[in-house]
Amino acid sequence: MKTVFSSTEEQEQEIARLVSRFYETVFPKYFTKSEILHFRKIGVLEPNRSSSTYLGTLRDAYQVMTCLHVLLSVLGKQQDKDSIIMDSSCVELFQHNITLLNEYGIFFPFYYDHFSRLNNEASNEMQMMDIQVANQYLV
Repeated sequence: MKTVFSSTEEQEQEIARLVSRFYETVFPKYFTKSEILHFRKIGVLEPNRSSSTYLGTLRDAYQVMTCLHVLLSVLGKQQDKDSIIMDSSCVELFQHNITLLNEYGIFFPFYYDHFSRLNNEASNEMQMMDIQVANQYLV
């Protein structure tokens, strides 16, 4: 018999927060709204229902949180450099964490190349959101 500790409520909340961060800030920079809606429909970043790999243990939750943080960090580093070309170690790290997520049953069907180009439609919308209102009557 093996004793395992279940994940804490805080860990599950953190995973949900990271997933929503992908949907609210990362995906809109690279994909269109219709693509993002399709991602939700097919269950991107949700545990695979047909696979019981993610058991909700303390270790599993920690691993999933770490993978999501690493993916966000690599994508953030890419944006900070404002360059499409990343060094191979970052690409390998990105792919390794995607593999780990998929092994834990978290559906993430992307490769690094999917995040190599900003979506023009999305970047225009993001720029519009960053504009400061000069006059309160314009709102």
